[in-house]
Amino acid sequence: MGMENGISRVVVWGDSILKGILSGGDSKRFEITDENSLKLAGEALGLEIINKSVFGSSLPKTRRTQEKSLNAGITADLAIIESGGNDADYDWEAVCQRPTEAHLQRCPIDEFVRLLDEMIKTCRNYKITPLMITLPPLVTEWWFNNICIGHDENTIRNFIRGDTGILYRNQELYSNTCAEYARVNCVQLIDMRSHFLRHPDYKSLMCKDGIHPNLEGYKFMAEIWKNELPKIKKEF
Repeated sequence: MGMENGISRVVVWGDSILKGILSGGDSKRFEITDENSLKLAGEALGLEIINKSVFGSSLPKTRRTQEKSLNAGITADLAIIESGGNDADYDWEAVCQRPTEAHLQRCPIDEFVRLLDEMIKTCRNYKITPLMITLPPLVTEWWFNNICIGHDENTIRNFIRGDTGILYRNQELYSNTCAEYARVNCVQLIDMRSHFLRHPDYKSLMCKDGIHPNLEGYKFMAEIWKNELPKIKKEF
């Protein structure tokens, strides 16, 4: 069991993308596929996957999940850390209720970096090799439509100054921040985003909510994992 690089057990701290959430484009309706990307890859590579990803999790919650996992005695060769999509988002209910106030992202970028640093250092303190990934790109117009379900579209348009592209750029900032943190701190990284962007039609890999991969998208990610995980070097 395991790969030639000595990795056999993998713990995953992420959000709904690594949990395997599917959405029909209605923000109130979700389902979880049994065929999430890491389950598919783990079966192919002979890995034990301990997936502690949580739907809707931003980095403050993911950090708490990491602490709970380690306090419960979980051990692993590798930890996959994935976050940014929920962190980059806003509390749209609050935006619509108090449109004249300033609103920050759910996890502002400085706090995001601080918590990311804590998570990586904690992995290394526990002799677990950390691995980060970048985020699959948004389909901007689909995500905007999804945000507007149950909210006043004009209020949201005013908040983003009529520029739906800011949604894409916000998410890209968090994804790029992960990549930059990994580079500076010598953390191994799988650039999932670039693989999606190289696809001739990445929209075909995404759910209608514009942020979650669909079944084909999770299969696509599984192929990336299968190709990249055997190349990861154990730090300990």
